[in-house]
Amino acid sequence: QGAEFVAESLAEYSALVVLKHRYGDAKMRRFLRYELDKYLAGRGSEQKGEQPLLRADGAAYVHYQKGALALYALQDAIGEAAMDDALSAFVARWRCKGPPYATSRDLVAELRRVTPPGQQGLIEDLFETITLYDDRAVSATARKRSDGAYDVDLVVLARKMRSDGGGAERDAPMDALVDIGVQGAQGDFLFLEKRRVRTGENRFTLAVDGVPARAGIDPLAKLIDRDATDNVVAVELP
Repeated sequence: QGAEFVAESLAEYSALVVLKHRYGDAKMRRFLRYELDKYLAGRGSEQKGEQPLLRADGAAYVHYQKGALALYALQDAIGEAAMDDALSAFVARWRCKGPPYATSRDLVAELRRVTPPGQQGLIEDLFETITLYDDRAVSATARKRSDGAYDVDLVVLARKMRSDGGGAERDAPMDALVDIGVQGAQGDFLFLEKRRVRTGENRFTLAVDGVPARAGIDPLAKLIDRDATDNVVAVELP
């Protein structure tokens, strides 16, 4: 158990990083959304019981789709340099060695080493459990300021759940840094920053230069959200 996480999830993550650096964020966002859709479809048709990444044991939607999403989400949270540190240390320790071979626990230990104390919960959410989100943008209203900029009042709802292998879910407290974004009419981001989000209703006032068109939570679909289509709403203009 976990072998596919070491072999296949790392390969998928490497491909995603190459995609990001060679073709840019827009292509990467399309790939992430594609991976999210395939993961959700895969777990929806699971018959034996889903495993967390730490114990991935053959289901492609786990070690490919979820693996790419989870590793990219961790990199996004801790930075690419820290992620490279963990992966290079893992390779340096285990390459060209005989038994006992590296396991998924050895990989997760390196990822945990480079993750700041305040973000250690990500390791459990992404790799050790089956964690899903149900985030939703409720409303976004803009107010034009005297200097020509806009203040956008955004209301979002956040929910985190833990699932067992059979699909039964229970709520888990959410307290995490999540992307909050405001986009212009052409889809360009006027504002994109991580803000503290907790379970239930969250309100933000965001100052932007330019006319806002859409706003929401996790607009790039980095979290494993059961319905990423409701993360963003149209902004009501004055």
